[in-house]
Amino acid sequence: MEIERVRGENLRIWGQSGPLYESTKQLIASQSTNAARIWNNTQQAIYKRTERLQEAKDTVDEHQRKVSARLEIFFGSQYSAEWRACSKKYELQVAHFNRELVDKYSICRNSLDHIMGHFQQEIVQEVEFLRRASLEIAELSKTCRTWQLKQSGFNHAGVLFCTVAGIGRINQRMTGCLELCDDILLEMSMEDLDTPSCLFYHQLKMEFDEVFAQIELCAVN
Repeated sequence: MEIERVRGENLRIWGQSGPLYESTKQLIASQSTNAARIWNNTQQAIYKRTERLQEAKDTVDEHQRKVSARLEIFFGSQYSAEWRACSKKYELQVAHFNRELVDKYSICRNSLDHIMGHFQQEIVQEVEFLRRASLEIAELSKTCRTWQLKQSGFNHAGVLFCTVAGIGRINQRMTGCLELCDDILLEMSMEDLDTPSCLFYHQLKMEFDEVFAQIELCAVN
């Protein structure tokens, strides 16, 4: 009974508007929904890459803050004679770390900023089109005057050509946008975020932490 009711309802609607109009309306709606899904997926991928890049920048900034705090402790004059005696043995080594860490931090941070800037500059136009694509497809109903399909005596072929061509044009542009977005997102893979300068900085920081731990151990013994 339910199947018959639905079938009767569809026949009633199609009888009022015509199967050509209804099928065209459904085509536009399905293509618009698909474009919205693509935009949502792309937006999530962009957010994840951007968030990961921001986390990398925050991490290196936090590491450098800790380095600066330890250097302040190392060169401070308010500490015990034991601390000053131990730190004296490592003075040249720490001074070298200080210069290298500041230098490599700047290079690493600039590299991450460059990646972010390149990403935002290259992807912004493509993303803007993907964001609008669903609405542009939906607006084909007005642009192509699909209401004419409800009535005889109008140029149905022209309406259908306008609709199909419009969907094809937008989908083709979306395909190009997605390819470019995928290429840009690939450049921001984890390997690319771990730039050589950042890896060198992190390695230097670990070595500095080990030396600082040795100084602390010396001071308490």
